[in-house]
Amino acid sequence: MLKQFLREEEGQSTVEYLLIIAVVVVVVTAMGKKMQDGVTNLTESIMSKMTKKAEALMDKASP
Repeated sequence: MLKQFLREEEGQSTVEYLLIIAVVVVVVTAMGKKMQDGVTNLTESIMSKMTKKAEALMDKASP
């Protein structure tokens, strides 16, 4: 019985693909604002650290 079930499976149908896409869209929509805030915070943190390092290098280079 199990072997027959496995043989009858032919892959995903259009409905299954649409359900997968719908779940992905819902997850991305729900996480969108949080992801945007996270990327903004990460970018600001990186730029702040780069500015501090550049200032430190400029201070060392000045006579």
